Amino acid sequence: MVLKVRLGRKGSCGLSVIIAIVCYMKKFLVFLAFSALMLTGLPLAAADYVPTTTWPYVYEDFVPGRIKTHTGTNIEYDKLNINLISGRAHFVEKGVIMQADLNTIALLTIGDDSYVCVGGKMAKVLKNTVHGAVLLRTEIDADAMNSANIGYGKSSVASTNNLSATALGAGMDFSINRSLDDLVRERSEGDPLELREVRGIYFKGSFIPATRMDVLDISGIDKDAVKQYIKNEKIKFNRVDDLAALVDFLYTL
Repeated sequence: MVLKVRLGRKGSCGLSVIIAIVCYMKKFLVFLAFSALMLTGLPLAAADYVPTTTWPYVYEDFVPGRIKTHTGTNIEYDKLNINLISGRAHFVEKGVIMQADLNTIALLTIGDDSYVCVGGKMAKVLKNTVHGAVLLRTEIDADAMNSANIGYGKSSVASTNNLSATALGAGMDFSINRSLDDLVRERSEGDPLELREVRGIYFKGSFIPATRMDVLDISGIDKDAVKQYIKNEKIKFNRVDDLAALVDFLYTL
């Protein structure tokens, strides 16, 4: 980008230069912000995006992504997203929302985000380790929704336009086999979802919540050895690197 300043008559030159510099800086900052978003490879979404009862998805839009199957096949999708109610991957085929077969998914990738399927739900990979991974699950907080007075309702019967807290907590997903266009038209009619994030480790095919109690409750491990390791290494359960080290240690027992 080249800064060009047109000099005017005496007395107006200084002001012209200042105005030109200000305009240039504004354009340059916008350019930098856009470039940063593009370089991340992440879907472009509004910073204030909030999933709702009528649009219960991780991403603001269905975006390009890829699923790697357990047989090693890579399947590219033009429109892919993750449903927060069921925790499953959705894609669009001929304008209709379909559900991917969880049993075939080894790895799902959207932008720079990677997900694995654990216990029938997709979990975001925060860090891979030698033997396992540190994961993050984003779930519907049904308890918070039931206590909130914002129109979720208490009925166990859910319509396609306004799911109840009971239905959401039970994982009742009404998006499957619906037209994406219909869902887009209804997205502004819903209420904000109450969500909770649960960090955990991937150990021998299971999602273990990242708490001292849950880790020590793992069947078949040497609990005394784990306690000593946590103490010696000063493991903090809110640190991703510490959890990564812990999960690899568990595989040595």
